[in-house]
Amino acid sequence: MPIILNSSFAAFGTVTTLLVLVTLYIFNVVYEVQPVPFLDEIFHIPQAEKYCKGLFGEWDPKITTLPGMYLLSVGVLMPLSSVLGIDLCGTYGLRMMNVFACFANFYIMYNIQKRLYPEMKGLESSLQVLLSAMNLAIFPLLYFFTFLYYTDAIATGLILLTYLLQLDGCTLLATLTASIAVLVRQTNVVWVAFIAFLSISHVLKLHILKYNSRLSPTVSRSTKYLQVLLDTLLQTWKRGFTSRVQLAHNILYNSGGFIVIGLCFLGFIFWNGGLVVGDRSAHQAVLNFPQLFYFSLFLVVFCFPYMVMCVKRVLVTVIKHWMLILMLMLGCIVIIHFNTHVHPYLLADNRHYTFYVWKRLYERHFLIRFLLIPFYLFGAISVNQLLKETDLAFRTGYFAFVTLCLVPQRLLEFRYFIVPFLMLRLHIRLKTWWQLVAEFILFVCINASTIYLFITRTFYWPDSQEVQRFLW
Repeated sequence: MPIILNSSFAAFGTVTTLLVLVTLYIFNVVYEVQPVPFLDEIFHIPQAEKYCKGLFGEWDPKITTLPGMYLLSVGVLMPLSSVLGIDLCGTYGLRMMNVFACFANFYIMYNIQKRLYPEMKGLESSLQVLLSAMNLAIFPLLYFFTFLYYTDAIATGLILLTYLLQLDGCTLLATLTASIAVLVRQTNVVWVAFIAFLSISHVLKLHILKYNSRLSPTVSRSTKYLQVLLDTLLQTWKRGFTSRVQLAHNILYNSGGFIVIGLCFLGFIFWNGGLVVGDRSAHQAVLNFPQLFYFSLFLVVFCFPYMVMCVKRVLVTVIKHWMLILMLMLGCIVIIHFNTHVHPYLLADNRHYTFYVWKRLYERHFLIRFLLIPFYLFGAISVNQLLKETDLAFRTGYFAFVTLCLVPQRLLEFRYFIVPFLMLRLHIRLKTWWQLVAEFILFVCINASTIYLFITRTFYWPDSQEVQRFLW
C-alpha cells in the first residue's frame, strides 16, 4: 500500500508540474503577442482596474454579468500587491487569475472523480483518474480562455467546487461557493439548481434505503425507481408527523442554502427587470431548441473516444425503436425549419469560429441543417448510453437542466457548452486506457491548433488599425 501511495503521489506531482510549466509558457507567449485587452477584455479589465482603485460605484453599462469576478480579483490581487510592493492589477495579473483557476480546476475535477468512483483505488485506476483530470483541465474550450481575462475558468471552477463540496457533505461551504458562482455568472444559477436537485435526490435515496430493501443499483438506474420512491413516500406519510418532519428536515438541511440562493435570485430578476445587467438588447431570452442539436454535435466531436464505442448500441436502439426514431427525426425537421435563430453577433464578428461554422456550413449549404439530424440523434442517444451507469435521477436532471441552460440562449456560443460537457464527462465511467489517451491527443491537437491560430494568424478590419485574432 505505501508503494502504491508513493507512486500515485509521484504521478500526481509529475502531471501537475507538467500542466503548470506548459500553461505558464503558453500564457507568457500569449501575453507577449497580445499585451493589451482583446475583445471582451476591453470591458472586463478596465472594470476590474476600477475596482482595484476602490471605484466600486463606477460600472460599464455594456457589461452584462454580475461583478463577482472583479471582486474576487480585487480580493486576491490587492493583498498580494501590498505584500510584494508592485501593482498586480493590470492585464498580466488579471489574466493570471484564470491560470490559477485552471490549476484549481484540475485539482477539483481530480477529487470529484475520486468521490464518484471510490472503487478505483489501485495504482492503475488512480493513474486513469489522474489522466482523466488532466484531460478535463485542458478541455479546449475551457483551456483556451485560461489565457484571457474571461469569466469561464473562474465561473466553471466555482460550480465544480460547489459540486465537490456537496459530494463531501459540506453544505454550508457549498452554499457559499454557489453564491459566488452566481455572482460571477448569472446562468450558473441553473447549475446550482442542478446540484440542489442532486442533493435532494441523494437524501431521498438514503431515505428509501432506510425503509425499503427493494432498492438495488439496477433499480436506481431504471424507471422502477420512481415506483419505489412513490411507495416509500407514501409509507413515510402513513408513519405520521415525526417521519414527515424528519424527511423534510433532511432535505432542507442539505439543500436549504441552495433554495435561499434561488429565492434571492428570483428577487434579483424582479428588481433588475431581467436576468442580464447592463446592455440587454443583445441578450434577450428566446426558445431556441436547435441549441440542443448543436450541443449534441459538439459532444460527438469532443466525446468521440467514448461515443465511438456506442455505435453498435445506438444501431440496436434505432432498429428496435425505429418508429420512435422516425418521429424524432420529423420533429427535428420541424424544429429546425421553424425555430432556427440567427443572432446578429453570429454574423457580425468574423473572429469567432462559430462565424465560419455558420457561414460556410449552415448558411451556404441549407440542406446540411437537415442532413446533420442523424448525427444530432446519435449524440443524444450516445449520451444516454454513456450515462446508463448513473442513477435515473442524475440522467433525468442532466437532460432537464441542459435544456434549461441552452434553449433560452439565442446566440450560438461554444462557451455555453463548457459546464454541460464537464458534467457529462465527469460521470462517464473510466474503463480503458486507449480512450483516455485518444482524448488527450484530441484535446492537445485542438489546443495546439487554436492557440497557434490565435498567436500567428492575425488580420485587420478595413475600418480599424487594431490587430484581430481568431478564437472560439
